[in-house]
Amino acid sequence: MKVLDGRPVPVFPLPSVVLYPRVVQPLHIFEPRYRALLADVLDSHGTIAMAQLKPGFEPHYHGTPEIWPVVAVGKLVTYQTRADGTSDVVLIGECRARIVEERSGRLYRRATLVVLRERSLHAVADRDRLRTRLDRWMRYALRERKDEAGGLARLQKSFADEQDLGFLVDFLAHHFVKDPALQRQILEELDVSRRAGSLLEHLGDR
Repeated sequence: MKVLDGRPVPVFPLPSVVLYPRVVQPLHIFEPRYRALLADVLDSHGTIAMAQLKPGFEPHYHGTPEIWPVVAVGKLVTYQTRADGTSDVVLIGECRARIVEERSGRLYRRATLVVLRERSLHAVADRDRLRTRLDRWMRYALRERKDEAGGLARLQKSFADEQDLGFLVDFLAHHFVKDPALQRQILEELDVSRRAGSLLEHLGDR
């Protein structure tokens, strides 16, 4: 596995936000340490590792509570800083990664990461079967959520044009899974077939 450029990457841990590769994630930054993180990111390579805090983080939140080691690295796409010093930013996920070592020396957390590669399905028949199941669920979502029909129709167009099955699973998880623990487990699963199985079991295969 490749070390991510060999340099420490800023880590932004949150309890209920999971970033996926190629998925867009808006964030609101207001704590002083994360304002410092953003300032440094804007002056450097523009990447942030989104991590999830482990349960029981609350008493240690302002220190360095435990985080799950698998993260998603995101690239800063846009940002807007407000008069009060807070900022709205948008990240797009780039890759899955694992924390190798945390580094000190900043107000915020940083870590050396290794890139994680997913394991895709090689058999055409297996890929076709999985694609059919994912398409079926998206059509079900469109039928059942008529109040969101416009937005879901746009999602379906993006979905229909996509060939990367791993991304399609991540896409559905981002839009339709509400449980942060399951979102994290889907991020951690590198086997696309097993990842899809966990997702469809939760959503209800249609």
